[in-house]
Amino acid sequence: MKRTPLRRYTPLRPRKRSRVEVFIGKVSGKVRLRGKALADLRYHRWMLDMCRCVVCGVRTHWKAKYDGDPLAFDLAHVTSRGASGGDTLENTRTKCHSCHMAEHAKGSR
Repeated sequence: MKRTPLRRYTPLRPRKRSRVEVFIGKVSGKVRLRGKALADLRYHRWMLDMCRCVVCGVRTHWKAKYDGDPLAFDLAHVTSRGASGGDTLENTRTKCHSCHMAEHAKGSR
């Protein structure tokens, strides 16, 4: 049996993905934001809706003051992410936590 010298194993380094590949799903092409980009979207949507819930008109907080704060700001999607809705300004709305949970409770019946 002939012996061959061992070759040094060098694993391939994963290729760095571009920003576009990170934010856009490869299979579906849906816009999926995370991290700072999602925080920026939340802030811009909140400011465009004048810091108010689009359903009841109550002024919302930027951050919840305690767990379950009913006036905390939620980013609600018009077309859900599961139904091929993306994270865009056109597909999101500002809602208070109470209205957002009421919408989800109504939809599950």
